[in-house]
Amino acid sequence: MGKFLFTVTLFVCSLSAFCQVGDPSGFTEKDIESGKVYKKYKDSKLDSIVVGMVAVNYGNALIFSLEKDEIRITNAADKNSLITIGMKNGKQVRTFLYKNKPAIIIENINFDINNLPKNAQISNAYWKGTTVSSILTTNYQTFGDDNPDKTFKLFYRLNGRPDLTNLEAVFDDIGHFFDEEDALLKIFDGNYAEKFEAQALAYFKTDHLGKITDGINLEFDAKKPSDITKYTIYKGGKAIKSGTSNVTEFQPIFIEYREKTMDNE
Repeated sequence: MGKFLFTVTLFVCSLSAFCQVGDPSGFTEKDIESGKVYKKYKDSKLDSIVVGMVAVNYGNALIFSLEKDEIRITNAADKNSLITIGMKNGKQVRTFLYKNKPAIIIENINFDINNLPKNAQISNAYWKGTTVSSILTTNYQTFGDDNPDKTFKLFYRLNGRPDLTNLEAVFDDIGHFFDEEDALLKIFDGNYAEKFEAQALAYFKTDHLGKITDGINLEFDAKKPSDITKYTIYKGGKAIKSGTSNVTEFQPIFIEYREKTMDNE
């Protein structure tokens, strides 16, 4: 009960500060399933968002703010975590900081199989009709024995349009996401959220020459997800297995591969 009251207090304090800053007329409130969304506008532009969640014995707030060089996202019930979204070369960079140290960085990139980044972990995914490619940098040791599960879900499931090239547009896109009645379910309800997650296309590592060393890659060119294309599994710089699949049928193949290899990373 003490933890619940503390979390509710955090939410109330966050909301009070949120409502008192700026022009009171530039403030909106909307009910969504399992919560409320509060938006504050400044000079007719979206400036801040608070998403309040209240249930039996539970209360929390997600707080989004648009700063000069980044979007900052905090979970009121998780004081150690911070999510930021910035821009690099016109592409979005999402960072999960834990106790002020970067633990996970996802940097969107243009994918070219013949010109891959060097010494990198690269992932490809299919989401809403497009392919999203990223460099993944991880330092999971930063978390120690901690497991900030809800902030993890927020970090990975708050998917936005990858083609947006400025922070205001990205922030507006987040605001549109929370206009949806089921927004919180898409983040925190496991079975429901899985229906909206991006579908995996590839995960592999490259060496100092930009050549694939280990991983799995489906050669999908963003036409139709039902198209059958080739996939390849690599180990030690060599292709050790190949097959064919469409995007949907590739998902259990990808999951099985990652389950078998993740402990060795």
